[in-house]
Amino acid sequence: MLELKNIKLSYGSTQILNGVDLSVKRGDVVSIIGPSGTGKTTLLKCINYLVKPASGTIAFDKIKMDYQQADKNAIQAIRLRTAMVFQQFNVFKNMTVIQNVMDPLVVVQRKSKDEARAIAKQELERVGLSDKLDNYPSQLSGGQLQRTGIARALAVKPDVMLFDEPTSSLDPELVGEVLKVIKDVTSSGITSLLVTHEMQFAKNISNRIVFMDRGVVAADGSPAEIFESPSNPRLAQFLSSEHSLQ
Repeated sequence: MLELKNIKLSYGSTQILNGVDLSVKRGDVVSIIGPSGTGKTTLLKCINYLVKPASGTIAFDKIKMDYQQADKNAIQAIRLRTAMVFQQFNVFKNMTVIQNVMDPLVVVQRKSKDEARAIAKQELERVGLSDKLDNYPSQLSGGQLQRTGIARALAVKPDVMLFDEPTSSLDPELVGEVLKVIKDVTSSGITSLLVTHEMQFAKNISNRIVFMDRGVVAADGSPAEIFESPSNPRLAQFLSSEHSLQ
C-alpha cells in the first residue's frame, strides 16, 4: 500500500534521515520506536509532505512520486488519503470541539455543514466526547484535546492514520484514555503508523515494529522478534535502557 525508498533529509549539516526504506501493507499497524532525534517524527511528516526530503521516492497504491520532482497533484492526493494526529494537538483555540472536527470536512472535502456536523458528532461519540461538542479547547484536558485531534483525523475517512507521539504531551494520568482510543482505532482495521515511546502499548497493538537509529531503519520485525529476541545490538541496548526507565 505504501512504500518509501531511500528517503534522505538534512537540516543544515545534520543528517536526519540517511536512506530510509519502509513498506507498509494495507491493514498493518506499524509502531516506530527508537531514540529521540533519530528521525521518527520526520519520517512520518515526509509521508504527507509536511517536510520535504532531499531525495527518495514514495509510492501510495498507484500514486508514485520522486521527492526531488514533487508533483502538486500527487502531494494533494496523498494528503487526502492520510490523516495525522500531532504531539501538540493542533486544534484551533477559537473553534468549539465540533467545529474543529468539522473544519477539514467543510474546507477540504467541501461537504455541507449539515453533513459535516453529522460526521463530526459520530466521530466525537466514538472517542468519548459526545458531551463536549460545544466546549472550547481551553475548557478541555490534554487527553480530551488529543481525542478531539483523533476524531478530526478519523472524520476525513483516511486510508492511513499517522500518529506522532500522541501521548508525549500528556500528564501521566491522561495517557491511558488516549491509548484506549488509539487501540480502538487500530483494531478497526485502518492502516496505522505510530511513533511512540510507549513500548508495552506498541507491543500489544502492532503487527510490526520498526526500530530507527541514526536516521535509518535498523530493525524491522514482529513484536516478538523485536522485543523478545532482538538480534540487533543497538536495539537490545535501547530496549534495556527503556526498561530501566520504567
